[in-house]
Amino acid sequence: MPPHFTMPRRRENMRLSKQRTLTTIVVGLLLVTTVVVAPAQSPAGMKMYVFSSGALTIGKHILQNLGPTDTIQVPVGFFVVLHPKGNVLFDTGNNDKILTDPSYWGAFFKSLNPVVTPDVAIDAQLAKIGLKPDDITYVVVGHLHLDHGGNVGKFPNSTLVVQKDEIRNAFWPEPGTAGPYITGDVAPLRSAMGEAMPNKVKMLQLEGDMDIFGDKSVVVKRSVGHTPGSQMLLVRLPKSGSIILTSDNVYFRENVEKNILPNVTLTYDPAGILRAYEWIRYMQATEKADFFTAHDPDAFKALKKPPEFYE
Repeated sequence: MPPHFTMPRRRENMRLSKQRTLTTIVVGLLLVTTVVVAPAQSPAGMKMYVFSSGALTIGKHILQNLGPTDTIQVPVGFFVVLHPKGNVLFDTGNNDKILTDPSYWGAFFKSLNPVVTPDVAIDAQLAKIGLKPDDITYVVVGHLHLDHGGNVGKFPNSTLVVQKDEIRNAFWPEPGTAGPYITGDVAPLRSAMGEAMPNKVKMLQLEGDMDIFGDKSVVVKRSVGHTPGSQMLLVRLPKSGSIILTSDNVYFRENVEKNILPNVTLTYDPAGILRAYEWIRYMQATEKADFFTAHDPDAFKALKKPPEFYE
């Protein structure tokens, strides 16, 4: 066959071959994408409970920058998620030692004027749903400040899930961030022999997100903002749907709705706080997610408390 007929046909064959290859790649990518974005498989029987570790007194303008200077009483909330593969505690509240020893917090006890009674001790709160500290599989802390990581030492048989940056800042705080970390709270996380000996508490030190049970029903979301290692928890329940536990990246629901930042004294990374707000709004739009804060008085009052639960 003459060359001037052969060359066009070869080009056509090459073009068709490239098309087939491209089609195969696109289909493959679509299949991979389908796997990545597969919906969460929230198992039947999942439940989430809301608990109180007492209350603190603080100026509202600290939690809402440029807001009213009124002093308000805010709750200290923490949460338990029951999953067929294990129980997850999110935050641990105020250290129970302040029930009997005000000096444990030093100057913070006087400035925050905590309202605590024996019934808000973490053991007593867990007992409301028939649990003991040893029944907790994972302890996830939004951060390690005194009202969130206070009782981490009470769970030596659980696995603590924390951002590596948060551990670092609790032990060696960046300038201006040391105050709310209590030495006694984080002492169980430090090995007396350094790296040569294990810590008293088992830890997973994260540098990002974590799907705890592998089914997307309980997901740790790294969210640097309030502290260098802040994180939130996304809980996808079979009936109640998606709920985000914000820790201190959100103080009031209004803060998310109106992009209101906390005072600079409680904000390690203002842009990070705004990114957290943006992500929450994204989850509201895509999954109709709700979000629960630990310190919003009105919103916390409206949440179900034991024996009621979310499922």
